[in-house]
Amino acid sequence: MKHMKKAALLESIRRERAELNAIIARVGEPGMVEPALDDDWSIKDVIAHITAWEQLCLVWVRTEHRGEGPFTPKSLDALNAKLHDENQTRSLEDVLADARRSYEEFVAMVEEQTDETLATPPSWADPPLGQVISSNSDDHYREHIDQLMRLLKPPQTID
Repeated sequence: MKHMKKAALLESIRRERAELNAIIARVGEPGMVEPALDDDWSIKDVIAHITAWEQLCLVWVRTEHRGEGPFTPKSLDALNAKLHDENQTRSLEDVLADARRSYEEFVAMVEEQTDETLATPPSWADPPLGQVISSNSDDHYREHIDQLMRLLKPPQTID
């Protein structure tokens, strides 16, 4: 498992989020609600999904436990489906505003941590806290950056 000092973690979070935001801005608001991704998800759905995971991680860190219990691939998929369903009818404006607030709150939480707390596994997880945070921020942003880049790249043709 990777371990980062707080400064490096914050830099990675900010860099990956800036890249994600730049890709989203390229699409523009009308394209954000089109179901163009896997499972008919839209970019709005991806933004809401990322925000939901940031908020779950904030709860885990601030309450020192994970209310959902251990995840298995099946329960992770079920949770993602539940979060998707809960956000389906929300307006793009609402989702974008929540995403901005969540990101600011998330970065503030990371800034409150010390290098020592980031290197230490919390009572409710095996990996160090920094890895848990990274999995729900910069690593998660990168996963969806790659997904969105595939959407934005024109298909290759064979001549």
